[in-house]
Amino acid sequence: MAEDWRRTHDWGSLTRREIAAARDAGALPVLTVGSVEQHADHLPVDTDTLSAHRVAHLAAARCADPHVLVLPTPSFGFSPHHRSWAGTVTLSLATFVGMVTDVAESVHRTGFSRLLVVNGHGGNQGPLTSACTTLASRGLAVGYVNYFAPGKQQWLESLPGAHREVGHACAYETGLQLALREKAEAGRIAGRIAGLPPRLSPCYLDGNAADPMKPAGGYWAPVFVPGDVGYVGDPAAATADSGQAILDATVAALARFYADFAVASLRVGPL
Repeated sequence: MAEDWRRTHDWGSLTRREIAAARDAGALPVLTVGSVEQHADHLPVDTDTLSAHRVAHLAAARCADPHVLVLPTPSFGFSPHHRSWAGTVTLSLATFVGMVTDVAESVHRTGFSRLLVVNGHGGNQGPLTSACTTLASRGLAVGYVNYFAPGKQQWLESLPGAHREVGHACAYETGLQLALREKAEAGRIAGRIAGLPPRLSPCYLDGNAADPMKPAGGYWAPVFVPGDVGYVGDPAAATADSGQAILDATVAALARFYADFAVASLRVGPL
């Protein structure tokens, strides 16, 4: 019986022969990265990892060309700014960059022409920029995208609440979890968010101090210190309906990004 590698978008469920056939047919490998870290008292600690991986798979199912293969996801990311809280497991910077580099080199060594990293955690962005720059300079075609970024213009139309952006454990992330989780867990999340007040100031500010960073385009690590509420934004505004609308827009846009990334003329350095 002929093997059909097109039956799935799950790299881990294929054999070596099927993966080689997918490679030869131009399949696009996707690595998702997230984190295991505190998401206040209303969201599970695997929120970022689960969101990136589920959205990546749903987008793969909507992308007809190329065929997208989503690799098994590593659970942990770069989250030292959440380490004060129980449940947070963070990799060191060197370990996280090394993991992404090792995966990229493995995929490249077996003949795939490029790799896309789909990211679900803000703390991973700096390390990913460094890793992808280094890899592309060495001749490996590796890029990354935040799963929520391609569809932002579309999902903003469905985002409830006062915070018009993705924030930590915010209405966007909470709504997505309401749409992605099993019914019982989604019900628990809905019960936990009732009455949570909006937090519209950055978590890195002490008290009601003025923010010198965002207006100037600066950066300060969003450290969630002991006693912090653990979220930014307006999670209480999230609903199952808004979450599903946000999910649909996010998935559709990421699927289009897959197709564009696969055929883009991207420069890399010499091998």
